[in-house]
Amino acid sequence: SSRWVGGSTSSPPTLPLLPVGAGAMAGLSGPKAHEVRSALGVDRDLSTQVVLTGTQAAEKPGKHWVDKPNAGYSGTPMWKLALERREQEDAAAPCVKIPEGFKPTQKGSEWYYSEKRQVFWRTTDGQMYVWDELAQKHAPLHEAVTFDVKPSVGGCFHDAAAQVRHVMVRDLQKAGTALRMPLEHLDRPCALYALYEGHRGNPGATGSGNVCAEFCVKNLHLKLLPKLAAFRGYWEDERLQGAMRDSFEELDAEFLERHASSGKSDGCSAAAALLIGDRVVVSSLGDIACLVCFKTGEASELVKAHAAKESDDEDSEDEEEGGASSSGANKEASTDGKPPIRWTRAFGDAEFKAADSSHRLLATPDVAVVHLQNKHQGVAFVCRALYNAIGRAVAVSTVFRRSAGRPRMAAGALVDAAVQWLGQVTDQLGLGSIVVQFEQRHEASSSSDAPPPQKRARKEEIPSQVRLRHILLKHRECKSTVDKVRNKQVKRSRTDAERLLRAVMEEVLSRGEIDKKVFTQRCKELSECQSSLKSGELVGDLGWVKPGKLGQNFDDTAFSLRADPEQTGWGSRSSPMCCRCCRRCRRSCRRGRSTQRPRG
Repeated sequence: SSRWVGGSTSSPPTLPLLPVGAGAMAGLSGPKAHEVRSALGVDRDLSTQVVLTGTQAAEKPGKHWVDKPNAGYSGTPMWKLALERREQEDAAAPCVKIPEGFKPTQKGSEWYYSEKRQVFWRTTDGQMYVWDELAQKHAPLHEAVTFDVKPSVGGCFHDAAAQVRHVMVRDLQKAGTALRMPLEHLDRPCALYALYEGHRGNPGATGSGNVCAEFCVKNLHLKLLPKLAAFRGYWEDERLQGAMRDSFEELDAEFLERHASSGKSDGCSAAAALLIGDRVVVSSLGDIACLVCFKTGEASELVKAHAAKESDDEDSEDEEEGGASSSGANKEASTDGKPPIRWTRAFGDAEFKAADSSHRLLATPDVAVVHLQNKHQGVAFVCRALYNAIGRAVAVSTVFRRSAGRPRMAAGALVDAAVQWLGQVTDQLGLGSIVVQFEQRHEASSSSDAPPPQKRARKEEIPSQVRLRHILLKHRECKSTVDKVRNKQVKRSRTDAERLLRAVMEEVLSRGEIDKKVFTQRCKELSECQSSLKSGELVGDLGWVKPGKLGQNFDDTAFSLRADPEQTGWGSRSSPMCCRCCRRCRRSCRRGRSTQRPRG
């Protein structure tokens, strides 16, 4: 007998028997599943029950898996679905080529960075950016624009003005390149002009004029250029003003630190003009007159003087607000017996910047921005003593009008007028000026809504050679100080030579155009060149001169003269040693010969 293992004493369930035989077994695989479960006493509905996972049990009923346990599984592999999704996104996105040398700042970011060029690139707009430290954000990289403004600058200083110094950087971008501070992002023209008038110095004892003025001449650009080179975005007016203020304050702090132990009490006033494109940023510290002149014949001061009013100051507008309260203190003599300090802002003057000083001076300049228009003729920096002696703004505007296109002659005329009025000039009296004139080559439209011209104006061609007549005056600083015409030694100073030439220029141009007869007469009387021995209209004739023959300064003057409609023009310029009246004839670029022979 046998026992059923199921644990029950009852007889085991009887399984259905199938007929035995090869034919009966053909095509059969055995009992069906439900027959086995039924024979074992298992519920038949067990096959339709689904056991839920923990995540499914936590979800609300009615989800798709209740009715369709296999919903969401199409049978396509997940890697293939992800690949198809990326292909669809790439097809929808525009094709952007990443510039060479740029790498993403971080994975998936829209910003790329070039270590070599120090600029960012953005994928969304394809533009270049730089990081603005001041605003703490990305700023568009600015591409320099060349404006149709041609500046010309000249300065003149009396020999006795030992404490007056100046700087005229005609191409600031070239200077930045030489100092490894690239400024290609600044608009053109780009220049820097500065005038320093020292005070409380002792030129006779030191032999170097004014220590503070000398220091400012050598170091102002070293403070300003790094700031201009650091940010390659567009320089707004407020940012330019801040850069000039910071440069002045840092320059003063460095001077005081270097000369704290030496006991130097020198100081100086300063005026600086930064020309960038069609904007002039004028900074004033002290009492140098800063004027803007208009083509209508008017002139106005851009900033007020930082000094107490003197007895000979007729215009009360020069007195700074609050100057009346400080003038009484400033009139007191200093303890070392030097002249009283009357400035409210200046470089140097260390004893008046101490914490316990009753005459507290500042080194923060006033900064004004002038947007050049067709009405502007130029700007001028004039030392205060000179400015008061010649008649102030009215005299400056008159000189501008009479010396249009000749800034050096205008600066000299201001000094000559002051010398004539003052008579005696001492080393404590600053007589110097810088004149900057702007030539806008094309007239601006009177309507701001007027459309731009269809074609750019044709550039003026530079002639291959010019025909010249000149008056030459030597001075004691020349390499050759012998007058070969009169066979004598030249002893005049450079200032005297320029004064004589300015008088000749005034006489030759007294009628508004060159008087050839007067020029011929003065050339025979004054010129120290052997060309003055020629006869007739050939007096002073140098013949045809090509560029590079007589030096760069000469070329800049002679080849910049404009020709008249007949292509043969008369013009005039003054140089440190000579006055040359230039007759210019254009040359054909193709044939290399003159298209018209000059008269005379």
